[in-house]
Amino acid sequence: MIVMKDGSIIFRFRICSVIAAVALLAAAGGCGDGKQIENEQAHRKTGLERIDQGDYEGAVKAFDQALQERVGIVSNLEEDINFYKAYAQIESGKNADAVETYSAIIEYDKKNADAYYLRGCAYMSAGQAEDAAADFKKAADYEKDNGQMYAGIYEQLVMAGLLDDAAGYLEQGLKMKGDSAAACLSRGRLYFISGDYEKAESELNAALDKKEVAANLYLGRVFQVQGRNEDAKSYYEAYLEENPNDSKVLYELGQIAFENEDYEQAILWFEEGMACKNVMNKREIWAGKIAALEYMGNFDSAKQEMEVYLESYPNDSAAQREYLFLKTR
Repeated sequence: MIVMKDGSIIFRFRICSVIAAVALLAAAGGCGDGKQIENEQAHRKTGLERIDQGDYEGAVKAFDQALQERVGIVSNLEEDINFYKAYAQIESGKNADAVETYSAIIEYDKKNADAYYLRGCAYMSAGQAEDAAADFKKAADYEKDNGQMYAGIYEQLVMAGLLDDAAGYLEQGLKMKGDSAAACLSRGRLYFISGDYEKAESELNAALDKKEVAANLYLGRVFQVQGRNEDAKSYYEAYLEENPNDSKVLYELGQIAFENEDYEQAILWFEEGMACKNVMNKREIWAGKIAALEYMGNFDSAKQEMEVYLESYPNDSAAQREYLFLKTR
């Protein structure tokens, strides 16, 4: 399972079918082919370990080595490796490379809704909104009954300011019936993004009653946006029990503590966020920590942190101005 960094979709890899395909290939092929499959799986395992360590460039190299084992052969195993490769490319900020990888998957599996959706996300990150919208339409066409897909597409389009395009996905998503945890979660997300917090809370609580842990994350967001920080905090903490390495949630907890003027606790949350395995919002968290130190009156520590911060982000003009202020304290 891979959770995309924006929380927009939970991508489901069909591991059982991949294992079955590998077993069939090993049985049908000769000794050489069996050895190649074994090597391919070994490189794939290395790539997954690199992802877990946050070494996305190393992961891509490992996945490329895996795909070199059986050039010209495309099975469920190669499709699976390409999905992980594209994920690593996106996490390392190489959206154009990810688009190429997703395109390769689509060339093999022309009705793969996940590939279209994720390529659409990559296009959106690269500023290619028209291409993204086309891919989102195909994703929805090929997986009409997936509420999470509609919620993810709607969220992406709203963030891009494409409200007219988004409206159709909101309407379609809310038309979906059913009282499963997944259905309640997707409707809750749609209501939240559209600003109907009362209905969002109702649907997300229904999902939580059905043991859908992700509902805690969205309930936290529902309450935080309404200024109900203590309620938000309790749901974020519940979410972290199952997802301890979510640096975005740890940042939100730090912000809540900061707003409550509990700067020591804010620093603890920010530091925990920075210590996560995969930190895509490091700059944001680090700036939060520096601000908390400053508001505590610990100007020496804030100045020292800022000096190190500027080594990593020398073009941050706001941080440069703040550093000039800290040097006068």
